[in-house]
This record gives sequence, C-alpha cells and structure tokens, in this order.
Amino acid sequence: MVLSGMSDMGQLEDNTSYMKEFVPLNGEEMAVIKNVIDSINSSISIACTGCGYCVEGCPKDIPIPRYFALYNQFKIFGGGSNSRGYYQNYAGAHGKAEDCISCHKCERICPQHLSIAEGMKDVAAVFDIEQES
Repeated sequence: MVLSGMSDMGQLEDNTSYMKEFVPLNGEEMAVIKNVIDSINSSISIACTGCGYCVEGCPKDIPIPRYFALYNQFKIFGGGSNSRGYYQNYAGAHGKAEDCISCHKCERICPQHLSIAEGMKDVAAVFDIEQES
C-alpha cells in the first residue's frame, strides 16, 4: 500500500497516472520479497510497533518502545551497534529496564499484546546487568 498526500485534482491525476501501465510482480519477484520479509521478521526479537501507549502509565517512567527498539538493534548488530550508548542516555533521564516492577499496566493497554515485563527483563540483561560487571 502506498499513501500519498494530495490536495488537488492535479496531484491525484499525477499520482494515479503511474498505474496506467501496471504490471503485477511475477513469481520470482514475489519470492524475493517473501525472503526479505522473512529475514526482517526473523531478526526482530520484540515485535513492538513503537506506538507508545504503554509509556504514559508506567510508574517508573520507562521509555518502553525506545528500549525495545534498541534491544532489537543490539540483537541484529551486536556490540557494533550504538544501542548501548543510546540506552545509557535514555536511562539517565528515565527509568532503566531493570527498574520495571512488573505491574503489567503497560501490558493491559498494549495493542500488540506484548509481554512487556518479560521484554524488560531481556533488555535489562543486555543493557543493565552487563554494564554493571
């Protein structure tokens, strides 16, 4: 799906003109796209969409989506990523992942139905516990 903001009929006609000679993808092209999708999906450890609904009610002021994104980045790129530095910056101004008290307020409002408290343990194991040793 492509979303394109348009404010007049000329823009609409211009945008839709690109589909006049539309040719669907062939089987080989679809297979390549499926492989890319599978690769991306397998590299995501925590499937947080970053909506942020969980953050407002967090009694420990943990920026949950940001920590999950940094955790996913670390899982993909390892120590070569800059995720540890970003985590430390966020943790200086907000709660750390290890501060999570597993109250589950965040989980009750998460539209993805994620096990956020368990995810915070995973994040803490990478960014908090290893930093202390």
